Amino acid sequence: CDVDLLLATLCTRSIQTREGNIIKALDCNAAVAGRDALAKTVYARLFDWLVDKINRSVGQDINSPMQIGVLDIYGFECFKDN
Repeated sequence: CDVDLLLATLCTRSIQTREGNIIKALDCNAAVAGRDALAKTVYARLFDWLVDKINRSVGQDINSPMQIGVLDIYGFECFKDN
């Protein structure tokens, strides 16, 4: 991962004009929204990958009526004891 590229991507936006590129800094709220969107996407893709790996390791047949489900309930990480 290129840290400088990630920083530039999250903190600036590039506008294409006839004269060339204009780089504009994002305000704090826009940068935070971009960071949060990236985190949600990474989490969702990682979760989907993990579920796929588990299904493959237990030999899950997509046509089978039996399945194992994983329920991820938002907020449980806030409890002292889960």
